[in-house]
Amino acid sequence: MTEEVIVAEIEDDALLGYDILREKQGRPADILLTENKIVLDGSEIPVFQVGRPGRTRQVVVASDMTVPAQAESVVKVFVERFETDDNDKQADFVVEPTQQFKEKYPLHMVSTLVNLNQSPACTIRVLNPFMTEVQLRQNAVIGRAEKIERVVSVV
Repeated sequence: MTEEVIVAEIEDDALLGYDILREKQGRPADILLTENKIVLDGSEIPVFQVGRPGRTRQVVVASDMTVPAQAESVVKVFVERFETDDNDKQADFVVEPTQQFKEKYPLHMVSTLVNLNQSPACTIRVLNPFMTEVQLRQNAVIGRAEKIERVVSVV
């Protein structure tokens, strides 16, 4: 009897059970989280951690606003916060547009360095190079923020 193997490229989150984590010969897989990989049947499988606090956070529009045609505007945004942020002396994050923002809005967002502990709302800049104004609605997710471990220098 031959064993059928079906392989598919799936990008969804998954939890691997014991039946998957043991090799065909019954030996266990090597789970090497310090190297971000699992070795199964001699193949290395990259491991991505999901839900690590302090990594990427959502950036949402603070209030409804209109970005005029052919203009640059300052947009007030809220960056997702956690309780531990209040004790963090180094709360610098870089805000960048999400892919959905790029697809939905005819705007350009400047990557911006913000400090979450300076005020409840942060400001970013967007550019509207087109002849029509653009509406940004409150709570619309327009960006993501990732913590900066260390700022070497500011130009």
